[in-house]
Amino acid sequence: MYLTNEEEKALDGEHGEVVSLAMRILCALGDFFEADRLIPVQSAHVSGVSYKTGGEALLTTLRKFSSMKAKALVPTTLNPGGVDLERWREMGVEEEFFEKQKKIISFYTDMGILATCSCTPYEAGNLPARGAHVAFAESSAVAFINSYLGARTNRESGLSALASAITGKTPCYGLHVDGNRRPTVKVKVTASLESPTHYGALGYLIGKNFGDAIPLIQSGRPLPLVEAKHLSSAAAASGAIALYYWGEAPGDSDLEKVEVDGRSLAEVFELFGLSEEPEVIVLGCPHYSIHEMRKVAEMVEGRWVKTPLWIFTSRQVRHLGEQLGLVQKIEQAGGKVFCDTCPIVAPLKGFRNLLTDSAKAAHYAPSMNKMESALLSTDGCVRVALRGVQ
Repeated sequence: MYLTNEEEKALDGEHGEVVSLAMRILCALGDFFEADRLIPVQSAHVSGVSYKTGGEALLTTLRKFSSMKAKALVPTTLNPGGVDLERWREMGVEEEFFEKQKKIISFYTDMGILATCSCTPYEAGNLPARGAHVAFAESSAVAFINSYLGARTNRESGLSALASAITGKTPCYGLHVDGNRRPTVKVKVTASLESPTHYGALGYLIGKNFGDAIPLIQSGRPLPLVEAKHLSSAAAASGAIALYYWGEAPGDSDLEKVEVDGRSLAEVFELFGLSEEPEVIVLGCPHYSIHEMRKVAEMVEGRWVKTPLWIFTSRQVRHLGEQLGLVQKIEQAGGKVFCDTCPIVAPLKGFRNLLTDSAKAAHYAPSMNKMESALLSTDGCVRVALRGVQ
């Protein structure tokens, strides 16, 4: 891989030990994927934040970077951690876990990284421009910004995204290259997409069937932002979809063609089921936007949830929701609005199963939380929360 004179100096340690370490990480990655050079990135988004998933190894790694005075060179945001940093007791989390999670966040903030603690950084200020090269590690955000925003990133690891944050560079390979962004399969959707959850089910089916393909999805329907979030997160969870096209794309004439009908989509919902009534209803995977929060607030206003209703969002969106009175309506109805974490990387305590409007959350709950999961639209989930066990 070709390096400029300045990059050679950084690799050789002229800009400090930590920059040299970050350059070694990126050069090893670039050599493995046969990148021809490094390119500048506009921003970065780092995963590897939750103590639940990273444990002591994550603390040790971050302590190493912190001891070398690492600093982010480009604007960089963080993925969710393992707890709400202000309401961790309400989540049933032990104090030791909270303290270690807080230490992880402090290591990152000492590097100049913004503690957004959200899987939707594009709703918390890290909004890449169309065509911009970035280094994002959260898989659902990768699919969203490549596909919906038209920015460019590979599916980075937390470590490679951190190295890019420190150097402002990433290897030029994969989805940074024009020729690698062409669609590889055409998916014709004849199923009715009735809610954002149905778009998530579609994404789940595409990811499961096509792995890391680049699908061209044709349905005759628009793709609004909320629906794109659900589609992106599910396709990245069940498979490794990092880029898809909606409606049309260049060079799509000779693609393999498959159809997704109503029966195929119904089978995704049937994959998930509970042996008993749901013990908690979980919304916000990916993190809820202000529009999604408004919808729930309107449904529960003046009523009372009979099954625990937990909503996850970024702290930025929660603050806006408080200003608009939406958080108050939800919590006056008995729901909870948590920040800084998500139902996948948080240690959900005291529940054996969950109901969710997220195909991603339904997919990961059995492996990450040892919980049964069921999938239903947002409207359906809220109605169950209000009705409770019959």
